[in-house]
Amino acid sequence: MLDKTDVVPLYIQLQRFLKEEILKGTYPEGEMIPSETQLTKKYGITRTTVRKAISNLVNEGFLQQVHGKGTFVRFKRMKYSIWNFGGFTDYIKGRNETPVSKVLEARRIFNSEGSPYFKLVRARGIKREQAELFLTIDTSLLPLELFPGLDTYDFAKESLYRVLRDIYKVFPKRSEIGVRPVMSDEQTQTYFQLSETVPLLMAEGKVFDDKGRDIEAVKVVYSPEIEFKIMTTMH
Repeated sequence: MLDKTDVVPLYIQLQRFLKEEILKGTYPEGEMIPSETQLTKKYGITRTTVRKAISNLVNEGFLQQVHGKGTFVRFKRMKYSIWNFGGFTDYIKGRNETPVSKVLEARRIFNSEGSPYFKLVRARGIKREQAELFLTIDTSLLPLELFPGLDTYDFAKESLYRVLRDIYKVFPKRSEIGVRPVMSDEQTQTYFQLSETVPLLMAEGKVFDDKGRDIEAVKVVYSPEIEFKIMTTMH
């Protein structure tokens, strides 16, 4: 429900609530959401407030307004094969979508033996019309002894795996990962636009190149907006 005493504007509260209902499947793809009149009466707010919330969700790619008919859900969950654990940029471009990355942390660190590593933390997602929808938060640790100068690249613009392949001639080949649930924290709630603490899925492990070398320690936390497809072979 909306809280009229909250400092958060009512249209933002309604926008967040409707988005969560869409993500939970209350309003599935192609279904019409309640009308402006229904939302106005239900929450005791003005039509202007309702229209602003809906307009923002249209711009974010969650809703579509059809003249004379109503407002419909147009959001499709991203299906992600958990065994295709590779370059995010290549994966998103392969779906004919526009990838976006925001660097949250990029710095040199040292392990217990004094070896230098590059720590890279990014919020990653897709650009839909006028909005950015973040889908994962990735943390990578890469040895600078193997990748000297890696910490000088701007990975808000560059693909990490493209740089590894094209500049360092190192080709990520396979990964060994484990998957476990984690609770959302302040960072994930901010970038995934969550209004409360919820369980999320995290994959964590190592990436190896075509020579069998351990080239990256990686941790990926996934937004609830990603629908996983897990494939196995039965014997």
